[in-house]
Amino acid sequence: MSKFAGLLNIIRPFTRKGWGHWLRFALLLAAAGYAGHVLSTSTWLTTVRYTIYHRQLMMKDRSQLYPRRTALVLLDDADYWSQSFAARTPLKRDELALLIDKLDAAGVNTVALDVILSSPHPQDPGFEFKAYQAEDDKLYSAIEHVCAAGRHVVLAASVEFDQDGYEQIPSIYSGPLKSYMAPSKSQPTVPPCVVPGYIQLPFDMRRMPGTLELADGGPLDSMALAVTGIADPTAHQDATKKSGEGFRFSEYLTPDDFKARNGRQFIFSGQQILNSSPAALRGQLADKLVFVGAGWHANALGSVPCVENPELCVDMHDSPGGMEPGVMLHANYVEAMLDRTGTFTPISSTTAELIEIALALALAMIGLLEIHTAWKWAALAIGIVFSILFTYTLLQDLGLFLDFLFPMLMIVVHAIAEEALKVWHEFRHLKQNANQKPELKAAGGQG
Repeated sequence: MSKFAGLLNIIRPFTRKGWGHWLRFALLLAAAGYAGHVLSTSTWLTTVRYTIYHRQLMMKDRSQLYPRRTALVLLDDADYWSQSFAARTPLKRDELALLIDKLDAAGVNTVALDVILSSPHPQDPGFEFKAYQAEDDKLYSAIEHVCAAGRHVVLAASVEFDQDGYEQIPSIYSGPLKSYMAPSKSQPTVPPCVVPGYIQLPFDMRRMPGTLELADGGPLDSMALAVTGIADPTAHQDATKKSGEGFRFSEYLTPDDFKARNGRQFIFSGQQILNSSPAALRGQLADKLVFVGAGWHANALGSVPCVENPELCVDMHDSPGGMEPGVMLHANYVEAMLDRTGTFTPISSTTAELIEIALALALAMIGLLEIHTAWKWAALAIGIVFSILFTYTLLQDLGLFLDFLFPMLMIVVHAIAEEALKVWHEFRHLKQNANQKPELKAAGGQG
């Protein structure tokens, strides 16, 4: 048999199908692809996607996953509902100053304050209540001490979107710390001591909060990106090129990954920081990137952990790692951006959807083969198992999630429908032969 004849034998089962078959196939495939796209982008399915990703994460050995560069100061109920902070909003800035002084004494590389520092009168950025001015001065003084030690501070900025684009909401620190927020004339490549970073998190926590172009023409990094720029300018540059892409889900840290292990602690309360000696803190926090943020119950002192009852606590968010406080999510992004093994999703969403379609077509081709029904279903089952393993490998190793369930279900439905049509056509053929048999006998007898 020639190669050409062999090729004809392979393609003949596909050419025998009528236009009706291929029309049904095209409509089903288009519907499947669109359904998969809707599932991957619909906001109302965000929680479902996070649940699937979280279960996938838990299938991998996570014993070696822990925050390597970051640590958290999570202000809890014992901090916020105490006499020190007095459950006040805005947070008492003299208490924040004490925390910064202790972290500075511990040799922390960068302190990131994930707390609201917006001006009380946005239209008058220089305004401040007299009762708070002494507190503000102490906060600015603590920040200046950090700068004098050659370290850095990232301060929370807030943004809003209007008809002209994104605008940064004025903050209390913009004027008093202006000189510390500008690059040094002698060393312009060195990051400023004080850097703002917007704290709004992306709606889809799988995406990196990158740089916003403000309406006045100036860029503003997210808090995570600002911290990354201080720790590793090259990593910051790489991240800005991939702004909006996701991260490897196998490296996404959960609250359990932040728990203490092997004598190392990654989450501290405010009281722990204030009541510990600088020497003890230095062993845990020296050269770390430390985020200070909220972790208290919203309405009153609580007894149930915030992770278990997030609706009762402030700044809790759903994510691929489960329910996490905002500071933990910022730390997650920083850990990912500083991971030199390559944490970004390597291909675009369009390429991912093309892979989904290719896998669906491969399964569909199996259903068109002219082989015994049992062998066909066995081949289809093997193909489905292979596709599931393939998509799982992409998720764990590359952080690429393929919403392949709908295309796969559509192909299965298509295969079942084709088999049902085949059986129906055979039944009609047998029935027609049965009806014609007496007529043939009668015609033979007359002959």
